[in-house]
Amino acid sequence: MLLTVKDVADRLNVSQSCIYQLVETGKIPHHRIGVGRGAIRFTEDDISEYLQNARELATAGGHSRSATRPKLKHIKL
Repeated sequence: MLLTVKDVADRLNVSQSCIYQLVETGKIPHHRIGVGRGAIRFTEDDISEYLQNARELATAGGHSRSATRPKLKHIKL
């Protein structure tokens, strides 16, 4: 069974725009079906693969929110 963007967003408890960003950046496996850019569809295996990769990245310390934030030089504490 193929899942839609809405299905995946509901399962992961994120917005549909977040799923579109993951697709655009190639972070979540997907399939395009149809003419032109096509409809985006996912399999259960695609979602499992994405979640496994996200877990591995998190446990390896590969993602840190504070590391990606810019320094605010104009604010003095």
